[in-house]
Amino acid sequence: SFPIRRSSDLLTAMVNKSGVSGYVKAVIYQLLGHIDSLQGNYASSAVNFKKSIDLDAMPNTTHFQMMLQRAQLLMLGDDHRGGLKALEEYMAVVDEIPDSAFAIKANAHVQLEQFREAKAAIKQAIQLSDKPKETWYQLLLAVHSELSEYREMADVLRTLIGIAPNKKVYWMQLHSVLFTLKKDKESLAVWEMAYRKGLFDKESDYMQLFKLYSYNEVPYKAGDTLQKALDNGKVESNFKNWKQLGQVWYGARELRKSMQAYEEASKFATDGEMDLTRSYLYVDLEEWSKAVESITSALQKGGLDDNKTGNAWLMLGMSYASLKQYAKARNAFNNALKYQKSRSNAEQWLSHLTTLEKKAEAAAQETAAE
Repeated sequence: SFPIRRSSDLLTAMVNKSGVSGYVKAVIYQLLGHIDSLQGNYASSAVNFKKSIDLDAMPNTTHFQMMLQRAQLLMLGDDHRGGLKALEEYMAVVDEIPDSAFAIKANAHVQLEQFREAKAAIKQAIQLSDKPKETWYQLLLAVHSELSEYREMADVLRTLIGIAPNKKVYWMQLHSVLFTLKKDKESLAVWEMAYRKGLFDKESDYMQLFKLYSYNEVPYKAGDTLQKALDNGKVESNFKNWKQLGQVWYGARELRKSMQAYEEASKFATDGEMDLTRSYLYVDLEEWSKAVESITSALQKGGLDDNKTGNAWLMLGMSYASLKQYAKARNAFNNALKYQKSRSNAEQWLSHLTTLEKKAEAAAQETAAE
């Protein structure tokens, strides 16, 4: 703005006058540096600070502070090498280097992709500080990541969780790092803890916990997690999710729950696949009427390959036979004969069906004779 430019011009005129003391010049160059900094002219600001520093006329505290500020200004102007050199000059003359100076140094090394040097510097900053900043640990974490130091990343993330236990990102990163380290159970425990703390706010969070339980072969907890998420609307109610739920409940031998999940999945299905899957469970449980219902639905919806279609007719015949509806069973087995892989079993069942029919007829005659 005009007032700032006017001030800058006046100060420049003053510093060029003869007879001006070194101290006054140093103060003027310092003021010019601040003005340039306010305008975002960091390189020019650093030049003016250097002129003030070179006069060596300011009190030590101010002089050293300007040295540190000059280093930062050079870095803000993307001169990270120059900034590091200026910072080293500052560190060489002060009696006690503040922790923040090492953090500044670390940031410069990161910008230059000198990650090992950055690691040493930020560790020194943390070590010197009574209460290290969260951002410093974040920087250390980033450096370890660049160096693929996963064990060290896990240690830093545990510290960050201690500082900010409600930041989901740290829990997420820790479980991911532990998984990379093949510490699967620890990874699961971390993500499970995040769940218990109520940090989940996305569908993917619940699905990740579900997958971790499944991967670690804990099907009941996997099923319980996904069931609750579906029931509470945290996860979308769709074919894929209900199908996955049916699979894990089956793996946990929770057949009733598995059937309920597959029944929900079948509502979204465009073919008979889910109804056929349900029918296997009904057959296992010897619930023949429900098996007939689900198999019939599967065949009506279609979309099954020849092997599955033949198997569906075969199971339909078995279900009808178990219900002693032999005529319907025979019709189903005759349909199964049309498919190569089910033909042999269908023939055996038809033979067995003839025996069952004869037994049923004999029993009926005996009853009539009595």
